[in-house]
Amino acid sequence: MRFPLFVALISVLSLSACSGLGPVTPDDGPLAPVDTTGPSYPAYESFDPAGYDAAPDVPDEVVHDVPAGIMAGRVVVPGDAGAPAPQEPQQQQVDGYRVQIFSSASRDAAENVRSEAVSWWERAQSAPGAPRQMEVVVAYLQPYYRVRMGAFATREEAERALGLVRQQYPEAFLVPDLVTVIR
Repeated sequence: MRFPLFVALISVLSLSACSGLGPVTPDDGPLAPVDTTGPSYPAYESFDPAGYDAAPDVPDEVVHDVPAGIMAGRVVVPGDAGAPAPQEPQQQQVDGYRVQIFSSASRDAAENVRSEAVSWWERAQSAPGAPRQMEVVVAYLQPYYRVRMGAFATREEAERALGLVRQQYPEAFLVPDLVTVIR
């Protein structure tokens, strides 16, 4: 019994909400003349664009980190006789790999292993297939100090170095890291 009464009450409220508060047409009648002399919006909403610049501010010079040859539309084709000499290698930070050889909560222990690894690398770098250089760093990632070797842009380079490092540190493994390489 309550449900039909509730539905009826909701219907009455919905229909009354759809009706307006006043007449749709002005009191003059349905065919009253339309005033076209002034704006049909309140005066405080007027906008005068004359006080604004039509042209946007453009800086005199735009600075890019794109090489000048590319910005000028020149493309160097490999093997082209008129191609300019290649640019000197530059340092870049890339998502790469390192070889982790030790981890400890003690900074002193990590520094001792790092110095041992540096002396070992000075002797081992002349081995065939060894990387040209292999930095040894101590990275702190809470709560451990980690001793890592090398900075490799590709996993293949890191795996070759891992084979050499495991001769001295059998528990060594690869870890992804942000590294600085020369390209």
